[in-house]
Amino acid sequence: MESKNLSIGYSKDNKPIIIQSDLNLQLKKGELCCLIGPNGVGKSTLLRTISKQLNKQKGDILINNLSINKYDFQALAKSLSIVLTDSIQVPNLKVRELVAMGRFPYTNFWGNLNKEDKEKVEESIQLLGLQPLTERNFIELSDGEKQKALIAKALAQDTPLILLDEPTAFLDFPSKMAILAELRKIAHNKNVAIILSTHDLELALKMADLIWLFPEKNNCKTGIPEDLVLSGDISKAFSSKILSFDLKTAHFSQRMETRDVVNVEGNSIEAEWLKRALVRKGISAIANKTNSYTAFYDSSTSKFMLQKENEIIVTFDRINDLLSEIENIN
Repeated sequence: MESKNLSIGYSKDNKPIIIQSDLNLQLKKGELCCLIGPNGVGKSTLLRTISKQLNKQKGDILINNLSINKYDFQALAKSLSIVLTDSIQVPNLKVRELVAMGRFPYTNFWGNLNKEDKEKVEESIQLLGLQPLTERNFIELSDGEKQKALIAKALAQDTPLILLDEPTAFLDFPSKMAILAELRKIAHNKNVAIILSTHDLELALKMADLIWLFPEKNNCKTGIPEDLVLSGDISKAFSSKILSFDLKTAHFSQRMETRDVVNVEGNSIEAEWLKRALVRKGISAIANKTNSYTAFYDSSTSKFMLQKENEIIVTFDRINDLLSEIENIN
Protein backbone atom coordinates (compact mmCIF):
# COMPACT_ATOMS: atom_id res chain seq x y z
CA MET A 1 0.00 0.00 0.00
CA GLU A 2 1.25 3.49 -0.76
CA SER A 3 -0.04 7.04 -1.00
CA LYS A 4 1.09 9.67 -3.47
CA ASN A 5 0.82 13.36 -2.59
CA LEU A 6 -2.28 12.47 -0.58
CA SER A 7 -4.36 15.09 1.20
CA ILE A 8 -6.99 13.95 3.69
CA GLY A 9 -9.81 15.74 5.42
CA TYR A 10 -13.53 16.30 5.12
CA SER A 11 -16.04 18.74 3.76
CA LYS A 12 -17.88 21.30 5.84
CA ASP A 13 -20.47 23.60 4.30
CA ASN A 14 -19.26 22.38 0.90
CA LYS A 15 -15.73 23.53 1.71
CA PRO A 16 -12.80 21.13 2.06
CA ILE A 17 -11.11 20.99 5.46
CA ILE A 18 -7.59 19.61 4.99
CA ILE A 19 -6.09 17.81 8.00
CA GLN A 20 -2.94 16.37 6.42
CA SER A 21 -1.49 17.00 2.97
CA ASP A 22 1.30 15.75 0.72
CA LEU A 23 1.40 12.34 2.38
CA ASN A 24 3.77 9.97 0.60
CA LEU A 25 3.54 6.82 2.67
CA GLN A 26 4.53 3.26 1.90
CA LEU A 27 3.89 -0.02 3.67
CA LYS A 28 5.10 -3.42 2.52
CA LYS A 29 3.41 -6.75 3.09
CA GLY A 30 4.66 -8.44 6.23
CA GLU A 31 4.97 -5.20 8.22
CA LEU A 32 3.10 -3.95 11.27
CA CYS A 33 2.78 -0.17 11.11
CA CYS A 34 1.68 1.91 14.10
CA LEU A 35 0.04 5.25 13.34
CA ILE A 36 0.64 7.61 16.26
CA GLY A 37 0.17 11.25 17.13
CA PRO A 38 -1.89 13.57 19.35
CA ASN A 39 -5.66 13.81 19.03
CA GLY A 40 -7.03 15.60 16.00
CA VAL A 41 -4.09 15.11 13.62
CA GLY A 42 -5.92 12.78 11.23
CA LYS A 43 -5.14 9.21 12.28
CA SER A 44 -8.71 7.94 11.98
CA THR A 45 -9.28 10.14 8.94
CA LEU A 46 -6.37 8.47 7.14
CA LEU A 47 -7.70 4.97 7.86
CA ARG A 48 -11.18 5.94 6.68
CA THR A 49 -9.72 7.48 3.53
CA ILE A 50 -7.66 4.40 2.69
CA SER A 51 -10.81 2.29 3.06
CA LYS A 52 -12.84 4.71 0.87
CA GLN A 53 -15.20 5.60 3.71
CA LEU A 54 -14.02 9.17 3.23
CA ASN A 55 -13.13 10.77 -0.08
CA LYS A 56 -9.49 11.71 -0.51
CA GLN A 57 -9.06 15.45 -0.99
CA LYS A 58 -6.09 15.20 -3.32
CA GLY A 59 -3.54 12.69 -4.59
CA ASP A 60 -3.97 8.95 -4.72
CA ILE A 61 -3.83 5.72 -2.73
CA LEU A 62 -2.54 2.54 -4.33
CA ILE A 63 -3.21 -1.00 -3.15
CA ASN A 64 -1.26 -3.66 -5.05
CA ASN A 65 -0.12 -0.87 -7.39
CA LEU A 66 -3.73 -0.11 -8.34
CA SER A 67 -5.54 3.14 -7.48
CA ILE A 68 -8.42 2.69 -5.03
CA ASN A 69 -10.54 4.51 -7.62
CA LYS A 70 -10.35 1.30 -9.65
CA TYR A 71 -11.74 -0.90 -6.85
CA ASP A 72 -15.42 -1.69 -6.62
CA PHE A 73 -16.94 -2.70 -3.28
CA GLN A 74 -16.37 -6.43 -3.75
CA ALA A 75 -12.78 -6.06 -4.89
CA LEU A 76 -11.95 -3.66 -2.06
CA ALA A 77 -13.47 -6.03 0.51
CA LYS A 78 -11.05 -8.71 -0.69
CA SER A 79 -8.11 -6.30 -0.52
CA LEU A 80 -8.56 -4.67 2.88
CA SER A 81 -10.47 -5.09 6.12
CA ILE A 82 -11.05 -2.41 8.73
CA VAL A 83 -12.08 -2.14 12.37
CA LEU A 84 -13.13 1.32 13.53
CA THR A 85 -13.83 2.71 16.99
CA ASP A 86 -17.52 3.21 16.23
CA SER A 87 -19.80 1.52 18.77
CA ILE A 88 -21.57 -1.47 17.24
CA GLN A 89 -24.77 -2.81 18.76
CA VAL A 90 -25.86 -6.08 17.15
CA PRO A 91 -28.63 -7.80 19.13
CA ASN A 92 -29.10 -11.57 18.91
CA LEU A 93 -25.84 -12.12 17.04
CA LYS A 94 -23.44 -14.65 18.52
CA VAL A 95 -19.68 -14.07 18.48
CA ARG A 96 -19.09 -16.94 16.06
CA GLU A 97 -21.71 -15.49 13.68
CA LEU A 98 -20.07 -12.07 13.89
CA VAL A 99 -16.63 -13.46 13.05
CA ALA A 100 -18.16 -15.46 10.19
CA MET A 101 -19.46 -12.20 8.69
CA GLY A 102 -15.84 -11.50 7.78
CA ARG A 103 -16.20 -14.10 5.03
CA PHE A 104 -18.87 -12.08 3.18
CA PRO A 105 -16.65 -11.18 0.18
CA TYR A 106 -16.24 -14.88 -0.63
CA THR A 107 -19.65 -16.42 0.08
CA ASN A 108 -22.62 -16.81 -2.23
CA PHE A 109 -25.78 -14.73 -2.18
CA TRP A 110 -27.13 -16.67 0.81
CA GLY A 111 -23.93 -16.32 2.80
CA ASN A 112 -23.32 -20.06 3.03
CA LEU A 113 -19.88 -20.99 4.37
CA ASN A 114 -17.84 -23.69 2.68
CA LYS A 115 -15.11 -25.73 4.38
CA GLU A 116 -12.41 -23.12 3.76
CA ASP A 117 -14.62 -20.33 5.13
CA LYS A 118 -15.28 -22.30 8.32
CA GLU A 119 -11.58 -23.00 8.76
CA LYS A 120 -10.77 -19.29 8.44
CA VAL A 121 -13.41 -18.44 11.03
CA GLU A 122 -12.10 -21.04 13.50
CA GLU A 123 -8.51 -19.92 12.97
CA SER A 124 -9.42 -16.31 13.71
CA ILE A 125 -11.36 -17.29 16.83
CA GLN A 126 -8.39 -19.27 18.13
CA LEU A 127 -5.85 -16.53 17.36
CA LEU A 128 -7.81 -14.06 19.50
CA GLY A 129 -8.59 -16.60 22.24
CA LEU A 130 -12.35 -16.29 21.77
CA GLN A 131 -13.23 -19.98 22.11
CA PRO A 132 -15.08 -19.50 25.46
CA LEU A 133 -17.16 -16.66 23.99
CA THR A 134 -18.28 -18.08 20.64
CA GLU A 135 -21.88 -18.79 21.76
CA ARG A 136 -22.26 -15.54 23.69
CA ASN A 137 -24.29 -12.69 22.22
CA PHE A 138 -21.97 -9.95 20.98
CA ILE A 139 -24.00 -7.24 22.72
CA GLU A 140 -23.38 -8.93 26.09
CA LEU A 141 -19.60 -8.74 25.86
CA SER A 142 -17.35 -6.26 27.62
CA ASP A 143 -15.78 -3.50 25.53
CA GLY A 144 -12.49 -5.39 25.43
CA GLU A 145 -14.15 -8.64 24.38
CA LYS A 146 -16.10 -6.84 21.65
CA GLN A 147 -12.86 -5.37 20.33
CA LYS A 148 -11.27 -8.82 20.14
CA ALA A 149 -14.31 -10.20 18.30
CA LEU A 150 -14.18 -7.40 15.73
CA ILE A 151 -10.47 -7.97 15.17
CA ALA A 152 -11.20 -11.67 14.66
CA LYS A 153 -13.83 -10.73 12.08
CA ALA A 154 -11.24 -8.63 10.23
CA LEU A 155 -8.75 -11.52 10.31
CA ALA A 156 -11.40 -13.91 8.98
CA GLN A 157 -11.84 -11.58 6.01
CA ASP A 158 -8.34 -12.74 5.01
CA THR A 159 -7.16 -9.58 3.24
CA PRO A 160 -3.57 -8.53 2.43
CA LEU A 161 -4.17 -5.18 4.19
CA ILE A 162 -5.77 -4.76 7.63
CA LEU A 163 -6.66 -1.36 9.13
CA LEU A 164 -7.34 -1.09 12.86
CA ASP A 165 -8.37 2.10 14.64
CA GLU A 166 -7.35 1.94 18.32
CA PRO A 167 -7.68 -1.87 18.49
CA THR A 168 -6.40 -2.07 22.08
CA ALA A 169 -8.31 0.90 23.49
CA PHE A 170 -10.44 -1.10 25.95
CA LEU A 171 -7.94 -3.81 26.87
CA ASP A 172 -5.83 -4.21 30.01
CA PHE A 173 -2.06 -4.01 29.60
CA PRO A 174 -1.35 -7.77 29.32
CA SER A 175 -4.12 -8.09 26.72
CA LYS A 176 -2.73 -5.13 24.79
CA MET A 177 0.68 -6.77 24.67
CA ALA A 178 -0.83 -10.10 23.63
CA ILE A 179 -2.93 -8.55 20.84
CA LEU A 180 -0.06 -6.53 19.41
CA ALA A 181 2.28 -9.50 19.59
CA GLU A 182 -0.29 -11.64 17.76
CA LEU A 183 -0.88 -8.97 15.11
CA ARG A 184 2.86 -8.65 14.57
CA LYS A 185 3.14 -12.41 14.18
CA ILE A 186 0.23 -12.44 11.72
CA ALA A 187 1.83 -9.66 9.68
CA HIS A 188 5.14 -11.51 9.52
CA ASN A 189 3.94 -15.10 9.12
CA LYS A 190 1.02 -14.45 6.76
CA ASN A 191 2.73 -11.66 4.80
CA VAL A 192 -0.05 -9.21 5.66
CA ALA A 193 0.33 -5.44 5.95
CA ILE A 194 -1.30 -4.10 9.13
CA ILE A 195 -1.83 -0.43 9.98
CA LEU A 196 -3.13 0.36 13.45
CA SER A 197 -3.63 3.67 15.16
CA THR A 198 -2.83 3.83 18.83
CA HIS A 199 -2.29 6.25 21.70
CA ASP A 200 -0.13 3.70 23.49
CA LEU A 201 3.22 5.09 22.40
CA GLU A 202 5.43 2.86 24.52
CA LEU A 203 3.82 -0.30 23.14
CA ALA A 204 4.13 1.05 19.60
CA LEU A 205 7.86 1.63 20.10
CA LYS A 206 8.25 -1.95 21.33
CA MET A 207 6.17 -3.75 18.71
CA ALA A 208 6.01 -1.77 15.44
CA ASP A 209 8.11 -2.56 12.39
CA LEU A 210 7.33 0.91 11.09
CA ILE A 211 5.84 4.09 12.56
CA TRP A 212 3.88 6.81 10.83
CA LEU A 213 4.07 9.78 13.18
CA PHE A 214 1.65 12.69 12.82
CA PRO A 215 3.05 15.20 15.33
CA GLU A 216 0.93 17.98 13.88
CA LYS A 217 -0.77 19.01 10.66
CA ASN A 218 1.27 18.64 7.49
CA ASN A 219 4.36 17.32 9.21
CA CYS A 220 4.31 13.53 8.91
CA LYS A 221 7.41 11.58 9.95
CA THR A 222 8.00 7.95 9.03
CA GLY A 223 10.63 5.42 10.04
CA ILE A 224 11.46 2.57 12.36
CA PRO A 225 10.90 3.29 16.08
CA GLU A 226 14.58 3.55 16.94
CA ASP A 227 15.33 6.17 14.27
CA LEU A 228 12.37 8.33 15.28
CA VAL A 229 13.45 8.19 18.92
CA LEU A 230 17.08 9.07 18.21
CA SER A 231 16.12 11.88 15.80
CA GLY A 232 14.11 13.52 18.58
CA ASP A 233 10.85 13.36 16.60
CA ILE A 234 9.06 11.28 19.26
CA SER A 235 10.15 13.58 22.06
CA LYS A 236 9.15 16.71 20.11
CA ALA A 237 5.71 15.28 19.32
CA PHE A 238 4.73 14.23 22.83
CA SER A 239 6.86 16.09 25.39
CA SER A 240 5.30 19.05 27.14
CA LYS A 241 5.65 21.25 30.19
CA ILE A 242 4.26 18.34 32.17
CA LEU A 243 5.84 15.30 30.47
CA SER A 244 9.39 14.50 29.41
CA PHE A 245 10.59 11.58 27.27
CA ASP A 246 13.48 9.44 28.51
CA LEU A 247 15.62 8.42 25.53
CA LYS A 248 17.17 5.50 27.40
CA THR A 249 14.01 3.83 28.71
CA ALA A 250 11.51 5.13 26.09
CA HIS A 251 9.16 6.06 28.94
CA PHE A 252 7.41 9.32 29.67
CA SER A 253 7.73 10.81 33.12
CA GLN A 254 6.22 13.80 34.85
CA ARG A 255 8.37 16.90 34.98
CA MET A 256 8.72 18.14 38.54
CA GLU A 257 11.04 20.14 40.66
CA THR A 258 13.14 17.91 42.89
CA ARG A 259 15.06 18.60 46.04
CA ASP A 260 18.44 17.04 46.74
CA VAL A 261 18.14 15.17 50.01
CA VAL A 262 19.65 11.74 49.64
CA ASN A 263 21.97 9.73 47.42
CA VAL A 264 20.97 6.25 46.27
CA GLU A 265 23.71 3.68 45.83
CA GLY A 266 23.61 0.37 43.98
CA ASN A 267 22.22 -0.97 40.74
CA SER A 268 20.01 -3.75 42.06
CA ILE A 269 16.34 -4.04 41.10
CA GLU A 270 15.40 -2.89 44.59
CA ALA A 271 17.64 0.19 44.30
CA GLU A 272 16.13 1.08 40.93
CA TRP A 273 12.61 0.95 42.35
CA LEU A 274 13.73 3.01 45.32
CA LYS A 275 14.99 5.66 42.89
CA ARG A 276 11.64 5.61 41.08
CA ALA A 277 9.77 6.07 44.34
CA LEU A 278 11.96 9.01 45.35
CA VAL A 279 11.57 10.78 42.01
CA ARG A 280 7.80 10.29 42.20
CA LYS A 281 7.90 12.06 45.56
CA GLY A 282 9.93 14.94 44.15
CA ILE A 283 13.20 13.84 45.74
CA SER A 284 16.32 13.63 43.58
CA ALA A 285 17.93 10.19 43.53
CA ILE A 286 21.06 11.31 41.68
CA ALA A 287 24.36 11.17 43.53
CA ASN A 288 25.31 14.57 44.93
CA LYS A 289 28.44 15.08 46.99
CA THR A 290 26.71 17.73 49.09
CA ASN A 291 24.20 15.20 50.43
CA SER A 292 25.18 13.62 53.73
CA TYR A 293 22.46 10.96 53.55
CA THR A 294 22.74 7.79 51.45
CA ALA A 295 20.09 5.12 50.88
CA PHE A 296 20.74 1.63 49.57
CA TYR A 297 19.43 -1.92 49.54
CA ASP A 298 21.39 -4.57 51.42
CA SER A 299 20.80 -7.93 49.71
CA SER A 300 22.38 -9.88 52.58
CA THR A 301 19.67 -8.75 55.01
CA SER A 302 16.96 -7.87 52.48
CA LYS A 303 16.68 -4.44 54.10
CA PHE A 304 16.48 -0.88 52.82
CA MET A 305 18.98 1.23 54.73
CA LEU A 306 19.61 4.91 55.32
CA GLN A 307 22.97 6.09 56.49
CA LYS A 308 24.44 9.47 57.42
CA GLU A 309 28.14 10.09 57.06
CA ASN A 310 28.82 6.33 56.72
CA GLU A 311 26.77 5.44 59.81
CA ILE A 312 23.57 3.45 59.33
CA ILE A 313 20.77 5.21 61.19
CA VAL A 314 17.64 3.24 60.19
CA THR A 315 16.68 0.04 58.34
CA PHE A 316 13.31 -0.88 56.84
CA ASP A 317 11.68 -3.83 55.11
CA ARG A 318 9.63 -1.66 52.75
CA ILE A 319 10.35 1.30 50.50
CA ASN A 320 7.30 3.10 51.85
CA ASP A 321 8.72 3.22 55.36
CA LEU A 322 12.07 4.49 54.10
CA LEU A 323 10.29 7.17 52.07
CA SER A 324 8.51 8.44 55.17
CA GLU A 325 11.84 8.73 56.97
CA ILE A 326 13.50 10.54 54.05
CA GLU A 327 10.61 13.00 53.63
CA ASN A 328 11.16 14.16 57.19
CA ILE A 329 14.74 15.14 56.44
CA ASN A 330 15.01 18.90 55.88
